[in-house]
Formats: sequence, structure tokens, C-alpha cells
Amino acid sequence: MEDPVISKIKSQFDKKGNPAKIPLMNGKRFFEARSEVDGVYVDNLKNQPFLPWEVFSEAVNFIRENGGKVKKGNATNSRLGDSNLGLDTLEGHIASKVYGCSIGDTVIKRVTPIASILAWAGICENARGQISLLSNEKEPQASYGEKEISPAFTAQEDTESLGSNSLGSQPDHKQPEWKKLEVELEEKVQRIKALSEQVKGKEEDLERLKKELEAREKLLLDKDSELRSLQEQLADKNEETMNLESRLIEKEEKIERLIEELKEKGEKINILEEKLLENEKEIEDLRENISIKDKDLKTLAEDVISKAGEIRKIEEKLTRKEQKINTLEAMLVTAEEKINKLEKQLSGYEGEEKLLVQLKEKEEFIKQLKMTLASKEEAFSKLSEENRRYRTQQKLASEGLKQIEEQKASRKWWKRL
Repeated sequence: MEDPVISKIKSQFDKKGNPAKIPLMNGKRFFEARSEVDGVYVDNLKNQPFLPWEVFSEAVNFIRENGGKVKKGNATNSRLGDSNLGLDTLEGHIASKVYGCSIGDTVIKRVTPIASILAWAGICENARGQISLLSNEKEPQASYGEKEISPAFTAQEDTESLGSNSLGSQPDHKQPEWKKLEVELEEKVQRIKALSEQVKGKEEDLERLKKELEAREKLLLDKDSELRSLQEQLADKNEETMNLESRLIEKEEKIERLIEELKEKGEKINILEEKLLENEKEIEDLRENISIKDKDLKTLAEDVISKAGEIRKIEEKLTRKEQKINTLEAMLVTAEEKINKLEKQLSGYEGEEKLLVQLKEKEEFIKQLKMTLASKEEAFSKLSEENRRYRTQQKLASEGLKQIEEQKASRKWWKRL
């Protein structure tokens, strides 16, 4: 006997056409689906367009077992077992149950065509993020079969009791009914076997889910221990950050102090720069004065050189005058000697007038010599006075040259600064 979910989907294909345009949740876009013997082929799953019939029956059973409403799940950028692709979602359950995926595997997104086909067939309501059974599909189909089993068993018991009494006593027109009942009974028995197999499968799934849950719990415990260690590390890091913050505050205070000191240094530097500018101005003034002094010294040196030539000439004249004076003094000495001789002669020759005349002439000549000697001495004193003045001027000029050299040396020192 075919599953009612599958038969309802097939009947919808028979009504709407095969292939059919299936609307998506918003009703504005469609995809094409084609019903085949083994399942449904869709055009919005790219390389794996096939959906077996088991997918739809398993989806409806899963929704019914979870109260008629489940989350659809999202396989985009997720792995099986993640928060948005758990085993409690339709996508995760189908991937695990039908396609055999394990925790941590990547899953192909099949929930969109599955939910759209179930909604198109009138079995489910496809909403954003969840899917739910319609009210007429919430009663499990297995209970309906179980309700029909009891009259079948009673019919079988009646046939067995009647057969034990006498089969020949029944009329001929009852035989087809008994055969029909026997066929229905066989179908119900097969349905019960199928349901029992499904129950066994559910128990196996339950055991598997229990194991997965235990593994998840162990993983959760491991994560808790890791979380504790991370919290401890975070506490250590917080202490380190506090220490670093205190250090940073100290560094900032030091930086502020250094900035204040730098400002003070900058003010001092500005003052020194002002002083340096003043000194430079003074140096420039000194340079100008020195240049003026240089010019004066050059002129003075030229005057000194010219005066030195004149002094040499005067000295030469003085030497010549001294020589003449020496000669005159020698002549005067000789004249005095002659006078002495003449006086002696006069004392011997008092009566002679010639001697007196000669004596007078000699005396006049001596007076003239004395007068010339006095004038020469006066000229010599004047020349010596001029010589002394020139020598003092030359000395002052040499001292001025020394001062200029010292000023030049000091100017070079300021230039080096």
C-alpha cells in the first residue's frame, strides 16, 4: 500500500500537470518539478536535482513527531550540528536520516524544494524559517490503520470459526466477500509489519541520537573546561592589562612632565636666541666699527710709513748736523787752543797791535762759532723733539694694530659660534 503523502503529491501532479511549476514561499518565483517512479526531479538543485519519495514521507513524519511544527534550518555556510542546522531542524534531520550525513558534514540545501512541494500538495504550510502541518494532516496515518485492523482480525476469526464448523454450509455468493476480506487482511498485516519496521528504525534512530547526545555532552564538558581555562587566561590577561594601563598612566605622566620641561627648555632657547640675535647685532656693529678702524689703521699705517720715511730723512740730516757739530766742536777746541796760544803770545807781545787785531778777529770768529753752535743745538733739540713725537706716534700705531688684530681674532671666535 502506497504512503498517503506520496499518493497525495502524485495526485497533485496528475491534477496540475507533469512537469509542474511549483511556487516558492513568496509566490512570485517558481521552479519546475517532474514526478517520476523513484521520486521528484527539480531544477533548482543544480548538480543533484533528484529528491526520492522517502524524503517527503520522512519530512511529514518528522514534523508530526515534533508537534506539527519545526524549524526549516539553513545549510548555507553551516555544517550539520551547528546552531542553525541542528538535528531538530527539517534540513538537518533529512540530511542525517535520508542522506546519511554525520555531525560536522556539509549539507546541500534541499529544504526549499521539499517545503515548497509539500505546501503545493496541500500537506504543509511553508512559512519563513519554519514549516507546519495543516490541520487535516496532523492525525497520524498509522493510528487510522490500527483502527481498521481490529475488524479485520474479527473478520479473520469469524472466517476461521466458520471454516471450522462447515465451509460448505455458506452460500456461494459469500465467497467473493470472504476473499476480499482476506486480501484486505493481508494488506493490513503487511502495513503492521511496515509500521513495526518503522518503529524499529525509529528506535535505532533514537539510540543513535542518544549516542550523538552523549558525544555532544562530552564535547560540551570539554568546551566548558576550555571555557574555564580561557576565563582564567582572560583574568590573567585582565591583570596584565591593568598593569599595562598603570604603566601607561605612569608613562603618560612622565611624558607630560617631559613636555613641560620641553616647554621650559623652549622658552629658555627662545631667550637664548633673542640674546644671540642681540649679540649678533653687536657683532655686526663691532664688525662695522672694526671695518672703520681697519680703514683708519690703513690710513694711519700709510701715514706712519710716510712719516717713517721723513723720520729717516730727518735722522740722516741730524747725523749730518751732528757730524758738522762735531767738526765745529773740534774746530772750536782747536780755536781755543790757538786763543790760548795767542793769549800767551799776547802776554809776550803786549805792544803789538797786529796781535790784538788778530785776537779780536779770533774772538769774533769764536762768537760766531758759538752762535752757530747754539743755533745748531737748538735745531738739534727741535729735531730730537720731533723724532720723539714720531716715535710715540709709531708706538701708538703699533698698539692700535695689535688691538685690531685682537678684535679680528675675537670676531673669528664669534664666527665659530
